[in-house]
Amino acid sequence: MIRDDTRQTVKFVVWVIVLVIAFYIASVFVFYKAGSQSRDNDKKIAQLASQKTPITNVQSYYHLDRGVSSYSLKGTSKKGQNYYFIYLPKTKKAYLMPAKKGVSENKIQSEFKRLHPEQNISEINLGWYKGEAVWEVASQNKNKEYSYTLYEFKSGNEISEVANL
Repeated sequence: MIRDDTRQTVKFVVWVIVLVIAFYIASVFVFYKAGSQSRDNDKKIAQLASQKTPITNVQSYYHLDRGVSSYSLKGTSKKGQNYYFIYLPKTKKAYLMPAKKGVSENKIQSEFKRLHPEQNISEINLGWYKGEAVWEVASQNKNKEYSYTLYEFKSGNEISEVANL
């Protein structure tokens, strides 16, 4: 009788292990597929930037969707100059902006922290909003409420803020 119980226990343990492995493989597949569009867009914008702009080395990727989906990157030229490149896939328009003609991500981050010391920045993205390049700062307060603040790329002036979501 003990032998039958042991056999049943072993079958159950093997069955549970097979289910856990199958679940793990399925979740890896789902997360890989979920990120594939973003990876494809990053490749596409990097290829476009290398073909149409002086950018040769990509440093950062951004994505923003505020009524207009935009994919952006920060990169440098062979001469070491910094640029930002924004691509609007639906209209197939692209914008190249020398970094010196705008405000950097670091400056936006510093300004946001100075004005909102109680907020924790979760992400900063560069994109397109109402016909201009903008920085978006996504943050959370101590109550885990989200806030989104938009800044003009050229001046660093705050455009809008939606708080406590």
